[in-house]
Amino acid sequence: MTVTATAAQATHLAAERLADAIGAGQRAGRTVHLSLAGGSTPRDAYEWLADLVEDWAGVELWLGDERLVPPDHPESNYRMLAEALLRRTAAAAHPVPTEGSAEEAASAYAREIRRRVPPGPSGLPAFALAMLGLGEDGHTASLFPHAPALDARGQVCVAVHDAPKPPPDRVSLTLDALRAAGAALILAAGEGKAQAVAATVSGPDPAVPASLLADGALELIVDQAAARELPTSETRAP
Repeated sequence: MTVTATAAQATHLAAERLADAIGAGQRAGRTVHLSLAGGSTPRDAYEWLADLVEDWAGVELWLGDERLVPPDHPESNYRMLAEALLRRTAAAAHPVPTEGSAEEAASAYAREIRRRVPPGPSGLPAFALAMLGLGEDGHTASLFPHAPALDARGQVCVAVHDAPKPPPDRVSLTLDALRAAGAALILAAGEGKAQAVAATVSGPDPAVPASLLADGALELIVDQAAARELPTSETRAP
C-alpha cells in the first residue's frame, strides 16, 4: 500500500509503475503485455505515461474490461485509452470486439489474449502488470459484488450482464486471469473510494471483489482522501 498526499501524485506514481514494467520487459528482450483499466483516474495515469515512455517497441496494451459499445462510444474504455495515450504515442492496443453478444466478445478476446500473451505458472496468459481501478462498491474491472463472474475458474474472460451501472453488458478479465499477472496494481483516489479501499485490505469478501485479489501480487496506490478509513499504520509516501 502506498498513500500519496494528492490524487495527482497517486496517478503519477501509477504511471511510473507502468513505465517501469515496460522498461524491465524491454531490457529483458520480452514483449511487454499490460492490462489496463478504464475510468477517469486511470486516464490521468495514461496521460502521464505518454510523457514517461519514449520507446513503445514490443509493448502491447490490453483492456481489463470493456463495455459492450462501439469503440468510438463515449462509454468505451478503448476510446478513453485512445484519447489519453494511443493518439499521442506509438503504443499498440488490442480493443475488445464488441459487435456481437457479450459471450461472443469474451470468447474472441480470450482467444486473442491466449494467442499473444505467454502463459504463466498457472497456465493462463500472464500480463506483466494488470492495472485496475476501484469502484465505490468495491468492484474492479467489471467484476461486481456477488456476481456470477466471480466464480469463473480457469477462464481468461467472462461475459457480464446486468452490471449495476450502465451499460449493463460487458466483458471482463476473470479473477484467475488477474491473479496470473506478474503484478497487479489498484489505483484509487478521492473520499468516495475510502470505504472500498479499507474493505479491500480487510480480507477476502465476495461483496468486495477487489479484496479477492489482495492475497496475490497486488499493490494499492491511493491518495490521502481515499485512505482516510485505513489504520494509521498503513504505509504512506512523502
